[in-house]
Amino acid sequence: MTNLRPEICFRLRDARRGAGISQQVLAAEIGCHQSALSVFEKGDGTKLNAEAVEKYAKKFSIDLKGAAAAAEKTVEANSPFTGYCPNPSCPSNRAYEVDGRRLYLPDRERADPAGGRFCAMCGEVLERRCATCGAAVHAGAVCTYCGQPYVAG
Repeated sequence: MTNLRPEICFRLRDARRGAGISQQVLAAEIGCHQSALSVFEKGDGTKLNAEAVEKYAKKFSIDLKGAAAAAEKTVEANSPFTGYCPNPSCPSNRAYEVDGRRLYLPDRERADPAGGRFCAMCGEVLERRCATCGAAVHAGAVCTYCGQPYVAG
């Protein structure tokens, strides 16, 4: 299995769409199920094995290492959010409940007003990516790619 960043999955998906090839046809060519390809193209970089991903990238002349480096730079440059504090007891994280589940909404302005490395409220090392899947942080308490909470309580 592979574990590609969602941005790379999206780049491969866009290449397939640009070529006008259906998921069903591509899945047959690279040796995977169409349903696995669909989930992969939605950003879950674990759904295809390494051989299928290599065939996919080769078909559309995409250098995976280069794409990974470019995705990293793009995410860093375009991310409107600063770091969040992973400490559930930090005053920068506001606790709330959804269906009996305790979640924490990170307040990035309080935790990282100057774009530093440490939380301004408690001194914890700030996170800038989802600890579960590595995707760039988005607004809210939960990663939009993998569904895991940013702050574990």
